[in-house]
Amino acid sequence: MVPDPSKTCLGLEYFCHEGDGLWTMSDRDLIELGKEELHKLGFAHPSEVEDGAVVRMPKAYPVYDDTYKDAVNVIRTFVEELGNLQLVGRNGMHKYNNQDHSMLTAMLAAQNILGASYDLWAVNVDEDYHEELAGDRKDLDNYKQLNSTQPRVPQRITANSNERTGSARLRH
Repeated sequence: MVPDPSKTCLGLEYFCHEGDGLWTMSDRDLIELGKEELHKLGFAHPSEVEDGAVVRMPKAYPVYDDTYKDAVNVIRTFVEELGNLQLVGRNGMHKYNNQDHSMLTAMLAAQNILGASYDLWAVNVDEDYHEELAGDRKDLDNYKQLNSTQPRVPQRITANSNERTGSARLRH
């Protein structure tokens, strides 16, 4: 989605609160921080980063109301026509995902870029992890298959048994 096919565009997202150190950091300093972190992660050397931009989004969190699904469907329909854009994570997909699901959408998107065909919208819709299953149930087998690729979530156990509970310690 950039004019030069030998280059790419990366988005870095920093969670912060209005008025805190990250929020009030200058654009230039935030871009430098991003360059340093890309280098530490082994993605790019700071000298390879040609430009940067900062967008501060106050209260940027998915809001669920009675028109939410219709609004997200408008986004999905538009993006599906592009063919070369993969939406991932909470803000990219405009839906609440736990961190493991957000990372999974990113990993599956990378596989899609390499030729796979994962439905990223099916992540975090399985019944035993999330409160409801999106859409109708005809694709339940596909969702269960995708769920089998997801990391397992630690289960709470009581101190005296292997019974799942909402208290006690986490199984390692």
